[in-house]
Amino acid sequence: MPVTVSQTAAGGQSASRRADEAGFTMIIALGVMFVTSLLLVAAFAIAKGDTHQSRRDTAQKQAYYAALAGVQEYEYRLQSNPNYWASCEAPASTVPGEAGERYEVKLLVASSAPKGTTKCETANPFASMVESKGAVANTMRIESTGCAGVANLASCVGQPPSTVATRSIVATFRGVNFLNYVYYTNFETEDPGLYNAPAGCEGAYHKEWSAEGLKCATIVFTSGDSVEGPMHTNDAARVEGTAEFGRSGHAPPDAVEINGGTYPSAACGGGPTYNTKSGCYEKGPTLTPPESDAGLRAYAEPEGTFTGVTRLVLNGSTISVTNEGKTKSIAWPKSGLIFVQGNPEKACNYTYESENSDNTEETNNETNCGNVYVEGNYAKPLTIAGENDVIINGNTYPTGVTLGNEPTGLSVLGLIASHYVRIYHPCSGSNGKGSLANPWIYAGMLSTSHSFVVDNHACGAALGELHVYGAIAQDYRGIVGQVGGSGYIKDYKYDERLATLTPPHFLSPIKAGWKIGRETSPSAG
Repeated sequence: MPVTVSQTAAGGQSASRRADEAGFTMIIALGVMFVTSLLLVAAFAIAKGDTHQSRRDTAQKQAYYAALAGVQEYEYRLQSNPNYWASCEAPASTVPGEAGERYEVKLLVASSAPKGTTKCETANPFASMVESKGAVANTMRIESTGCAGVANLASCVGQPPSTVATRSIVATFRGVNFLNYVYYTNFETEDPGLYNAPAGCEGAYHKEWSAEGLKCATIVFTSGDSVEGPMHTNDAARVEGTAEFGRSGHAPPDAVEINGGTYPSAACGGGPTYNTKSGCYEKGPTLTPPESDAGLRAYAEPEGTFTGVTRLVLNGSTISVTNEGKTKSIAWPKSGLIFVQGNPEKACNYTYESENSDNTEETNNETNCGNVYVEGNYAKPLTIAGENDVIINGNTYPTGVTLGNEPTGLSVLGLIASHYVRIYHPCSGSNGKGSLANPWIYAGMLSTSHSFVVDNHACGAALGELHVYGAIAQDYRGIVGQVGGSGYIKDYKYDERLATLTPPHFLSPIKAGWKIGRETSPSAG
Protein backbone atom coordinates (compact mmCIF):
# COMPACT_ATOMS: atom_id res chain seq x y z
CA MET A 1 0.00 0.00 0.00
CA PRO A 2 1.60 3.15 -1.11
CA VAL A 3 2.52 5.71 1.61
CA THR A 4 2.60 9.51 1.05
CA VAL A 5 5.44 11.26 2.89
CA SER A 6 5.22 15.02 3.81
CA GLN A 7 8.64 16.81 3.54
CA THR A 8 9.55 19.83 5.71
CA ALA A 9 12.39 22.34 5.52
CA ALA A 10 14.88 22.75 8.28
CA GLY A 11 13.17 24.25 11.23
CA GLY A 12 10.05 22.40 10.45
CA GLN A 13 8.38 25.06 8.15
CA SER A 14 6.74 24.04 4.93
CA ALA A 15 7.88 25.26 1.48
CA SER A 16 4.65 27.15 0.85
CA ARG A 17 5.01 29.17 4.07
CA ARG A 18 8.63 29.95 3.23
CA ALA A 19 7.49 31.39 -0.12
CA ASP A 20 4.95 33.59 1.63
CA GLU A 21 7.63 35.08 3.93
CA ALA A 22 9.95 35.78 0.99
CA GLY A 23 7.30 38.08 -0.55
CA PHE A 24 6.88 39.99 2.72
CA THR A 25 10.63 40.58 2.96
CA MET A 26 10.68 42.01 -0.53
CA ILE A 27 8.04 44.57 0.43
CA ILE A 28 10.11 45.68 3.45
CA ALA A 29 13.24 46.00 1.30
CA LEU A 30 11.43 48.08 -1.26
CA GLY A 31 10.06 50.33 1.49
CA VAL A 32 13.51 50.85 2.95
CA MET A 33 14.92 51.69 -0.46
CA PHE A 34 12.09 54.17 -1.11
CA VAL A 35 12.60 55.98 2.20
CA THR A 36 16.34 56.05 1.62
CA SER A 37 15.78 57.53 -1.82
CA LEU A 38 13.57 60.23 -0.34
CA LEU A 39 16.23 61.04 2.23
CA LEU A 40 18.89 61.21 -0.47
CA VAL A 41 16.73 63.48 -2.61
CA ALA A 42 16.03 65.74 0.36
CA ALA A 43 19.69 65.86 1.31
CA PHE A 44 20.64 66.70 -2.27
CA ALA A 45 18.00 69.42 -2.43
CA ILE A 46 19.21 70.93 0.83
CA ALA A 47 22.83 70.80 -0.31
CA LYS A 48 21.90 72.34 -3.64
CA GLY A 49 19.92 75.08 -1.87
CA ASP A 50 22.82 75.86 0.47
CA THR A 51 25.18 76.04 -2.50
CA HIS A 52 22.80 78.39 -4.34
CA GLN A 53 22.34 80.55 -1.22
CA SER A 54 26.07 80.68 -0.66
CA ARG A 55 26.61 81.68 -4.28
CA ARG A 56 23.88 84.34 -3.93
CA ASP A 57 25.40 85.76 -0.75
CA THR A 58 28.79 85.93 -2.44
CA ALA A 59 27.32 87.70 -5.46
CA GLN A 60 25.54 90.24 -3.24
CA LYS A 61 28.76 91.03 -1.39
CA GLN A 62 30.59 91.37 -4.70
CA ALA A 63 27.86 93.71 -5.95
CA TYR A 64 28.15 95.85 -2.81
CA TYR A 65 31.93 96.17 -3.16
CA ALA A 66 31.49 96.97 -6.84
CA ALA A 67 29.14 99.82 -5.82
CA LEU A 68 31.80 101.06 -3.39
CA ALA A 69 34.34 100.95 -6.22
CA GLY A 70 32.08 103.28 -8.22
CA VAL A 71 31.96 105.78 -5.33
CA GLN A 72 35.74 105.61 -4.95
CA GLU A 73 36.27 106.12 -8.68
CA TYR A 74 34.08 109.24 -8.67
CA GLU A 75 35.86 110.57 -5.57
CA TYR A 76 39.24 109.96 -7.22
CA ARG A 77 38.22 111.92 -10.28
CA LEU A 78 37.04 114.82 -8.07
CA GLN A 79 40.33 114.83 -6.22
CA SER A 80 42.23 114.89 -9.52
CA ASN A 81 40.01 117.67 -10.86
CA PRO A 82 37.68 119.47 -8.40
CA ASN A 83 35.61 120.70 -11.35
CA TYR A 84 35.07 117.19 -12.73
CA TRP A 85 31.50 117.19 -11.40
CA ALA A 86 30.65 120.11 -13.70
CA SER A 87 31.29 117.91 -16.75
CA CYS A 88 28.21 115.85 -15.78
CA GLU A 89 30.15 112.68 -16.56
CA ALA A 90 29.11 109.46 -14.82
CA PRO A 91 31.77 106.72 -14.84
CA ALA A 92 30.79 103.10 -15.56
CA SER A 93 33.18 100.17 -15.78
CA THR A 94 33.97 96.62 -14.78
CA VAL A 95 35.89 96.35 -11.53
CA PRO A 96 39.60 95.96 -12.36
CA GLY A 97 40.88 92.48 -11.58
CA GLU A 98 37.43 91.15 -10.61
CA ALA A 99 35.65 89.06 -13.25
CA GLY A 100 31.88 89.37 -13.29
CA GLU A 101 31.70 92.67 -11.28
CA ARG A 102 30.62 96.05 -12.63
CA TYR A 103 29.65 99.51 -11.35
CA GLU A 104 27.62 102.32 -12.87
CA VAL A 105 27.37 105.86 -11.41
CA LYS A 106 24.28 108.03 -11.73
CA LEU A 107 24.30 111.77 -10.90
CA LEU A 108 21.29 112.72 -8.77
CA VAL A 109 19.51 116.01 -9.44
CA ALA A 110 19.49 118.50 -6.55
CA SER A 111 16.18 119.04 -4.77
CA SER A 112 16.76 122.79 -5.21
CA ALA A 113 17.21 122.47 -9.00
CA PRO A 114 14.86 124.46 -11.26
CA LYS A 115 11.51 122.80 -11.86
CA GLY A 116 11.64 120.30 -14.69
CA THR A 117 15.35 119.48 -14.28
CA THR A 118 15.83 115.74 -14.79
CA LYS A 119 19.61 115.40 -15.12
CA CYS A 120 22.91 117.17 -14.60
CA GLU A 121 23.13 119.97 -17.16
CA THR A 122 26.53 121.11 -18.41
CA ALA A 123 25.06 124.53 -19.21
CA ASN A 124 24.26 125.03 -15.54
CA PRO A 125 25.76 122.22 -13.46
CA PHE A 126 25.64 124.16 -10.20
CA ALA A 127 21.89 124.73 -10.30
CA SER A 128 21.13 121.19 -11.46
CA MET A 129 23.51 119.26 -9.20
CA VAL A 130 24.44 121.27 -6.10
CA GLU A 131 21.97 121.83 -3.29
CA SER A 132 21.60 125.54 -2.53
CA LYS A 133 19.33 125.56 0.51
CA GLY A 134 19.15 124.48 4.12
CA ALA A 135 21.29 121.96 5.96
CA VAL A 136 22.28 120.20 2.72
CA ALA A 137 23.50 123.36 0.98
CA ASN A 138 26.77 122.94 -0.96
CA THR A 139 26.31 119.18 -1.27
CA MET A 140 25.71 116.93 -4.25
CA ARG A 141 24.76 113.28 -4.52
CA ILE A 142 25.57 110.33 -6.73
CA GLU A 143 24.12 106.82 -6.82
CA SER A 144 26.57 104.02 -7.55
CA THR A 145 25.07 100.65 -8.52
CA GLY A 146 27.18 97.51 -8.46
CA CYS A 147 26.29 94.15 -9.98
CA ALA A 148 27.88 90.69 -9.94
CA GLY A 149 27.18 87.06 -10.70
CA VAL A 150 27.80 86.66 -14.43
CA ALA A 151 31.00 87.21 -16.36
CA ASN A 152 31.29 89.98 -18.95
CA LEU A 153 28.39 92.09 -17.68
CA ALA A 154 27.72 94.93 -20.12
CA SER A 155 25.21 96.67 -17.85
CA CYS A 156 23.71 96.43 -14.38
CA VAL A 157 20.28 97.46 -15.71
CA GLY A 158 17.64 94.87 -16.55
CA GLN A 159 19.60 91.84 -15.37
CA PRO A 160 17.65 88.79 -14.08
CA PRO A 161 17.80 88.77 -10.27
CA SER A 162 18.02 84.98 -10.30
CA THR A 163 21.56 85.13 -11.68
CA VAL A 164 22.78 88.72 -11.13
CA ALA A 165 22.87 90.49 -7.76
CA THR A 166 22.72 94.32 -7.65
CA ARG A 167 23.42 96.75 -4.80
CA SER A 168 23.30 100.56 -4.72
CA ILE A 169 24.96 103.22 -2.58
CA VAL A 170 24.04 106.92 -2.45
CA ALA A 171 27.08 109.05 -1.60
CA THR A 172 26.72 112.69 -0.52
CA PHE A 173 29.69 114.91 -1.32
CA ARG A 174 30.09 118.09 0.69
CA GLY A 175 32.04 120.98 -0.72
CA VAL A 176 34.83 122.39 1.42
CA ASN A 177 33.29 125.61 2.74
CA PHE A 178 34.53 128.85 4.27
CA LEU A 179 32.14 128.06 7.12
CA ASN A 180 34.27 125.07 8.08
CA TYR A 181 36.45 127.65 9.88
CA VAL A 182 35.83 130.34 12.46
CA TYR A 183 38.60 132.36 10.79
CA TYR A 184 39.79 132.26 7.17
CA THR A 185 42.09 134.52 5.13
CA ASN A 186 43.58 134.27 1.70
CA PHE A 187 46.27 136.87 2.48
CA GLU A 188 47.50 137.83 5.94
CA THR A 189 48.61 141.30 4.88
CA GLU A 190 46.42 144.38 5.18
CA ASP A 191 44.33 145.14 2.11
CA PRO A 192 46.65 147.16 -0.20
CA GLY A 193 43.66 149.34 -1.07
CA LEU A 194 43.58 150.74 2.48
CA TYR A 195 47.11 152.19 2.65
CA ASN A 196 49.95 153.37 0.45
CA ALA A 197 51.16 149.84 -0.26
CA PRO A 198 54.38 149.24 -2.19
CA ALA A 199 54.00 147.64 -5.59
CA GLY A 200 54.01 143.88 -5.23
CA CYS A 201 51.91 143.65 -2.09
CA GLU A 202 48.65 143.04 -3.93
CA GLY A 203 47.86 139.37 -4.42
CA ALA A 204 51.15 138.21 -2.93
CA TYR A 205 51.69 135.59 -0.26
CA HIS A 206 54.35 135.98 2.44
CA LYS A 207 57.01 133.94 0.62
CA GLU A 208 56.72 136.23 -2.40
CA TRP A 209 56.76 139.68 -0.83
CA SER A 210 59.08 138.90 2.10
CA ALA A 211 61.78 137.57 -0.24
CA GLU A 212 61.87 140.93 -2.02
CA GLY A 213 61.99 142.95 1.18
CA LEU A 214 58.69 144.66 0.47
CA LYS A 215 57.26 146.57 3.42
CA CYS A 216 53.73 145.27 3.18
CA ALA A 217 51.57 145.97 6.24
CA THR A 218 51.29 142.85 8.38
CA ILE A 219 48.81 142.22 11.16
CA VAL A 220 49.72 140.38 14.33
CA PHE A 221 48.11 137.73 16.48
CA THR A 222 49.18 138.71 19.98
CA SER A 223 48.57 138.17 23.69
CA GLY A 224 44.87 138.29 24.48
CA ASP A 225 43.80 137.20 20.99
CA SER A 226 41.73 134.02 21.02
CA VAL A 227 40.55 132.09 17.97
CA GLU A 228 38.19 129.52 19.49
CA GLY A 229 37.62 127.12 16.64
CA PRO A 230 39.18 125.76 13.44
CA MET A 231 41.08 128.32 11.36
CA HIS A 232 42.75 128.48 7.97
CA THR A 233 44.98 130.84 6.00
CA ASN A 234 46.61 130.27 2.64
CA ASP A 235 49.36 132.65 3.77
CA ALA A 236 51.88 132.82 6.60
CA ALA A 237 50.72 134.33 9.91
CA ARG A 238 52.53 136.78 12.16
CA VAL A 239 52.23 135.31 15.65
CA GLU A 240 53.67 136.87 18.81
CA GLY A 241 53.02 136.75 22.54
CA THR A 242 50.54 134.23 23.97
CA ALA A 243 47.79 134.13 21.35
CA GLU A 244 45.64 131.00 21.48
CA PHE A 245 44.34 129.00 18.51
CA GLY A 246 41.69 126.27 18.64
CA ARG A 247 39.42 125.24 21.49
CA SER A 248 41.04 123.68 24.51
CA GLY A 249 39.78 120.15 25.15
CA HIS A 250 37.54 120.06 22.10
CA ALA A 251 36.94 116.58 20.64
CA PRO A 252 38.05 116.13 17.96
CA PRO A 253 40.79 118.77 18.21
CA ASP A 254 40.34 121.80 15.96
CA ALA A 255 42.31 122.15 12.73
CA VAL A 256 44.63 125.18 12.70
CA GLU A 257 45.88 125.41 9.11
CA ILE A 258 48.57 128.02 8.42
CA ASN A 259 49.84 127.06 4.98
CA GLY A 260 52.82 129.42 4.91
CA GLY A 261 53.98 128.82 8.49
CA THR A 262 54.38 131.47 11.20
CA TYR A 263 56.88 134.25 11.80
CA PRO A 264 58.94 135.82 13.31
CA SER A 265 59.37 132.34 14.84
CA ALA A 266 58.18 129.07 13.33
CA ALA A 267 58.46 127.24 16.64
CA CYS A 268 55.42 125.89 18.46
CA GLY A 269 55.21 126.04 22.22
CA GLY A 270 56.68 128.49 24.72
CA GLY A 271 54.42 131.33 23.56
CA PRO A 272 51.29 130.86 21.46
CA THR A 273 49.05 127.91 22.23
CA TYR A 274 47.78 125.59 19.50
CA ASN A 275 44.95 123.40 20.74
CA THR A 276 45.38 120.89 17.93
CA LYS A 277 46.10 117.17 17.77
CA SER A 278 49.81 117.79 17.19
CA GLY A 279 50.11 120.84 19.46
CA CYS A 280 51.16 122.90 16.44
CA TYR A 281 49.65 124.36 13.30
CA GLU A 282 49.17 122.29 10.13
CA LYS A 283 48.94 122.78 6.36
CA GLY A 284 45.54 122.54 4.65
CA PRO A 285 44.11 122.87 1.14
CA THR A 286 44.35 126.13 -0.81
CA LEU A 287 40.92 127.79 -0.70
CA THR A 288 40.33 130.70 -3.08
CA PRO A 289 37.39 133.10 -2.62
CA PRO A 290 35.21 134.14 -5.58
CA GLU A 291 35.84 137.66 -6.88
CA SER A 292 32.42 138.99 -5.92
CA ASP A 293 28.95 138.09 -4.67
CA ALA A 294 27.22 139.43 -7.81
CA GLY A 295 26.02 135.94 -8.76
CA LEU A 296 23.68 135.91 -5.77
CA ARG A 297 21.49 138.56 -7.38
CA ALA A 298 19.91 135.87 -9.57
CA TYR A 299 18.63 134.00 -6.50
CA ALA A 300 17.02 136.99 -4.78
CA GLU A 301 13.31 137.58 -5.24
CA PRO A 302 12.06 141.07 -6.23
CA GLU A 303 10.80 141.74 -2.68
CA GLY A 304 14.27 140.86 -1.36
CA THR A 305 16.24 143.01 -3.82
CA PHE A 306 17.05 146.68 -3.04
CA THR A 307 18.98 149.35 -4.90
CA GLY A 308 21.22 151.87 -3.19
CA VAL A 309 22.17 152.19 0.46
CA THR A 310 19.77 150.15 2.61
CA ARG A 311 19.34 149.82 6.37
CA LEU A 312 17.95 146.62 7.86
CA VAL A 313 16.72 145.98 11.39
CA LEU A 314 15.92 142.31 11.97
CA ASN A 315 12.90 141.82 14.21
CA GLY A 316 12.50 138.09 14.73
CA SER A 317 10.51 137.00 11.68
CA THR A 318 10.02 140.43 10.07
CA ILE A 319 12.49 142.99 8.79
CA SER A 320 12.39 146.77 8.95
CA VAL A 321 13.84 148.21 5.73
CA THR A 322 14.89 151.79 5.14
CA ASN A 323 15.64 152.51 1.49
CA GLU A 324 15.37 155.69 -0.60
CA GLY A 325 14.30 157.64 2.47
CA LYS A 326 11.33 155.38 3.26
CA THR A 327 10.95 152.79 6.02
CA LYS A 328 8.69 149.75 5.79
CA SER A 329 8.33 146.31 7.36
CA ILE A 330 8.63 143.29 5.08
CA ALA A 331 8.02 139.58 5.59
CA TRP A 332 10.94 137.18 5.60
CA PRO A 333 11.97 136.56 1.97
CA LYS A 334 10.98 133.08 0.76
CA SER A 335 14.42 132.52 -0.75
CA GLY A 336 16.08 133.46 2.55
CA LEU A 337 18.18 136.03 0.66
CA ILE A 338 18.35 139.84 0.62
CA PHE A 339 20.56 141.41 -2.04
CA VAL A 340 21.47 145.11 -2.08
CA GLN A 341 22.86 146.35 -5.37
CA GLY A 342 24.33 149.64 -6.51
CA ASN A 343 22.24 151.95 -8.66
CA PRO A 344 23.05 150.91 -12.25
CA GLU A 345 22.07 154.36 -13.55
CA LYS A 346 23.97 156.46 -11.02
CA ALA A 347 27.56 155.95 -9.93
CA CYS A 348 28.61 155.10 -6.39
CA ASN A 349 30.63 158.19 -5.42
CA TYR A 350 32.15 156.75 -2.28
CA THR A 351 35.24 154.60 -1.82
CA TYR A 352 35.78 153.14 1.62
CA GLU A 353 38.84 154.27 3.59
CA SER A 354 39.83 152.77 6.93
CA GLU A 355 40.43 156.26 8.36
CA ASN A 356 37.43 158.30 7.26
CA SER A 357 36.95 160.60 10.25
CA ASP A 358 33.38 160.57 11.55
CA ASN A 359 31.85 158.85 8.50
CA THR A 360 30.20 162.10 7.34
CA GLU A 361 31.74 161.76 3.89
CA GLU A 362 30.35 158.24 3.59
CA THR A 363 26.85 159.27 4.66
CA ASN A 364 26.79 162.02 2.05
CA ASN A 365 28.12 159.95 -0.83
CA GLU A 366 26.97 156.35 -0.41
CA THR A 367 23.38 156.88 -1.59
CA ASN A 368 23.84 154.99 -4.86
CA CYS A 369 26.19 152.34 -3.48
CA GLY A 370 25.30 148.72 -2.75
CA ASN A 371 25.86 149.20 0.99
CA VAL A 372 23.64 147.50 3.56
CA TYR A 373 23.53 148.20 7.32
CA VAL A 374 22.48 145.32 9.57
CA GLU A 375 21.45 144.87 13.21
CA GLY A 376 18.85 143.01 15.27
CA ASN A 377 17.69 139.46 15.95
CA TYR A 378 16.57 136.78 13.50
CA ALA A 379 14.24 133.81 13.98
CA LYS A 380 14.77 132.26 10.54
CA PRO A 381 17.78 131.48 8.32
CA LEU A 382 18.87 134.46 6.22
CA THR A 383 21.71 135.64 3.99
CA ILE A 384 22.27 139.37 3.45
CA ALA A 385 24.56 140.35 0.58
CA GLY A 386 25.85 143.78 -0.37
CA GLU A 387 27.29 144.45 -3.80
CA ASN A 388 29.65 146.85 -2.05
CA ASP A 389 29.78 146.71 1.78
CA VAL A 390 27.92 145.11 4.67
CA ILE A 391 28.07 147.35 7.76
CA ILE A 392 27.16 145.91 11.17
CA ASN A 393 25.83 148.72 13.36
CA GLY A 394 24.37 146.82 16.32
CA ASN A 395 24.28 143.44 18.04
CA THR A 396 23.19 140.75 15.58
CA TYR A 397 22.02 137.44 17.02
CA PRO A 398 19.40 134.62 16.86
CA THR A 399 16.09 135.36 18.50
CA GLY A 400 15.94 134.07 22.08
CA VAL A 401 19.70 133.68 22.55
CA THR A 402 21.23 135.46 25.52
CA LEU A 403 24.33 137.32 24.30
CA GLY A 404 27.38 135.23 25.09
CA ASN A 405 25.57 131.89 25.12
CA GLU A 406 26.02 129.20 22.50
CA PRO A 407 23.44 129.47 19.69
CA THR A 408 20.97 126.64 19.16
CA GLY A 409 18.20 125.85 16.69
CA LEU A 410 18.19 126.20 12.92
CA SER A 411 18.39 129.98 12.51
CA VAL A 412 21.74 130.97 10.98
CA LEU A 413 22.78 134.26 9.37
CA GLY A 414 25.15 134.85 6.46
CA LEU A 415 26.65 138.27 5.70
CA ILE A 416 28.43 138.56 2.34
CA ALA A 417 30.07 141.60 0.73
CA SER A 418 32.06 141.94 -2.46
CA HIS A 419 34.10 144.67 -0.75
CA TYR A 420 34.10 145.01 3.05
CA VAL A 421 32.22 143.53 5.97
CA ARG A 422 32.58 146.31 8.54
CA ILE A 423 31.91 147.16 12.17
CA TYR A 424 30.43 150.65 12.32
CA HIS A 425 32.67 153.00 14.32
CA PRO A 426 32.37 156.76 13.69
CA CYS A 427 35.30 158.58 15.23
CA SER A 428 36.87 162.03 15.11
CA GLY A 429 39.48 162.09 17.85
CA SER A 430 37.12 160.22 20.16
CA ASN A 431 34.55 157.49 19.67
CA GLY A 432 31.46 158.96 18.03
CA LYS A 433 27.75 158.32 18.46
CA GLY A 434 26.89 154.79 17.40
CA SER A 435 30.19 153.23 18.40
CA LEU A 436 29.68 149.68 19.71
CA ALA A 437 31.24 148.62 23.00
CA ASN A 438 31.78 144.84 23.29
CA PRO A 439 29.43 143.98 20.39
CA TRP A 440 28.12 140.47 19.67
CA ILE A 441 27.80 139.15 16.12
CA TYR A 442 26.29 135.72 15.52
CA ALA A 443 26.88 135.16 11.79
CA GLY A 444 28.96 133.57 9.08
CA MET A 445 30.67 136.48 7.29
CA LEU A 446 32.50 136.64 3.96
CA SER A 447 34.32 139.45 2.14
CA THR A 448 35.07 138.04 -1.29
CA SER A 449 37.69 140.58 -2.47
CA HIS A 450 38.60 142.70 0.55
CA SER A 451 38.37 142.39 4.36
CA PHE A 452 36.46 142.16 7.61
CA VAL A 453 37.37 145.46 9.33
CA VAL A 454 36.50 147.99 12.02
CA ASP A 455 35.94 151.54 10.80
CA ASN A 456 38.55 153.96 12.17
CA HIS A 457 40.31 151.17 14.05
CA ALA A 458 43.14 153.51 15.10
CA CYS A 459 40.86 156.26 16.42
CA GLY A 460 39.44 156.78 19.91
CA ALA A 461 39.64 154.73 23.09
CA ALA A 462 39.53 150.96 23.29
CA LEU A 463 36.04 149.49 22.78
CA GLY A 464 36.53 146.19 24.61
CA GLU A 465 36.16 142.83 22.90
CA LEU A 466 34.76 142.09 19.46
CA HIS A 467 32.68 138.97 20.08
CA VAL A 468 32.02 136.89 16.98
CA TYR A 469 30.09 133.65 17.40
CA GLY A 470 30.17 132.25 13.89
CA ALA A 471 32.78 132.43 11.12
CA ILE A 472 34.89 135.11 9.42
CA ALA A 473 36.22 134.68 5.87
CA GLN A 474 38.09 137.38 3.96
CA ASP A 475 40.47 137.86 1.05
CA TYR A 476 42.86 140.15 2.96
CA ARG A 477 43.11 140.22 6.72
CA GLY A 478 41.39 143.26 8.19
CA ILE A 479 42.41 145.29 11.23
CA VAL A 480 39.98 145.43 14.15
CA GLY A 481 42.14 147.25 16.71
CA GLN A 482 45.53 148.55 17.74
CA VAL A 483 47.69 146.68 20.23
CA GLY A 484 47.26 148.49 23.55
CA GLY A 485 45.15 151.22 21.95
CA SER A 486 41.90 151.77 20.10
CA GLY A 487 39.48 149.32 18.56
CA TYR A 488 38.89 145.79 19.81
CA ILE A 489 40.58 142.71 21.18
CA LYS A 490 39.43 139.66 19.19
CA ASP A 491 37.12 137.06 20.76
CA TYR A 492 36.16 134.68 17.97
CA LYS A 493 34.13 131.56 18.77
CA TYR A 494 33.06 128.97 16.24
CA ASP A 495 29.37 128.23 15.78
CA GLU A 496 29.48 124.44 15.47
CA ARG A 497 26.17 124.46 13.59
CA LEU A 498 27.85 126.03 10.57
CA ALA A 499 29.70 122.77 9.87
CA THR A 500 26.41 121.27 8.67
CA LEU A 501 23.90 124.14 8.67
CA THR A 502 24.65 126.71 5.98
CA PRO A 503 22.90 130.09 5.55
CA PRO A 504 20.80 130.20 2.36
CA HIS A 505 22.82 130.61 -0.85
CA PHE A 506 26.16 131.05 0.94
CA LEU A 507 29.15 131.16 -1.44
CA SER A 508 31.83 128.45 -1.62
CA PRO A 509 35.55 128.64 -2.46
CA ILE A 510 36.64 128.34 -6.08
CA LYS A 511 37.95 124.84 -6.93
CA ALA A 512 37.63 123.89 -3.29
CA GLY A 513 37.22 120.19 -3.86
CA TRP A 514 34.77 117.75 -2.32
CA LYS A 515 34.75 115.14 0.38
CA ILE A 516 32.27 112.37 1.17
CA GLY A 517 30.00 113.43 3.96
CA ARG A 518 27.66 110.45 4.00
CA GLU A 519 26.97 107.08 2.36
CA THR A 520 23.57 105.35 2.48
CA SER A 521 21.81 102.47 0.76
CA PRO A 522 18.47 103.17 -0.96
CA SER A 523 15.51 101.30 0.51
CA ALA A 524 15.48 98.92 -2.46
CA GLY A 525 19.15 98.09 -1.93
